[in-house]
Amino acid sequence: MQNLELEAETIQISIYSNIVLNLLKKHTVLSLNKIMLFSYLVKKEKFRLGKVYTAQNTQDLVCKAVSLISGEYIEYCENAKFILKAVHLLFINSKVKMEGSLLYLSDESNIKKSLYQESPFIEKAIEVSKKMSDRQFMKEVIANV
Repeated sequence: MQNLELEAETIQISIYSNIVLNLLKKHTVLSLNKIMLFSYLVKKEKFRLGKVYTAQNTQDLVCKAVSLISGEYIEYCENAKFILKAVHLLFINSKVKMEGSLLYLSDESNIKKSLYQESPFIEKAIEVSKKMSDRQFMKEVIANV
């Protein structure tokens, strides 16, 4: 049983590592708080039936994106440990750099395209979130989770 749990954790960390690298490749720099939320949303989006929001939405994009995890507090917390482990592995293997709470890619050359791609809506929400402070962003997350 222990072996199966380790294999499942390894797969989760691998998925999130790839998602984080792809997010940073597209958006250049994101804070750890934003990486955590948007990585989770990108992964969850693959399993969501239908689209809740589309790229045509233009108002309150971050609030709408955060609302996608409404009621998923326990699942988000369980996934947070995998996301943090993925970021840690990327950092110790020099795939990402960290300055304060901001993450950057160290090298873009060996990033494989992920099966978990962000939707145009999530892409727009990430770009809008760059204009928000981490403090305001986390207030939105806490209020919705």
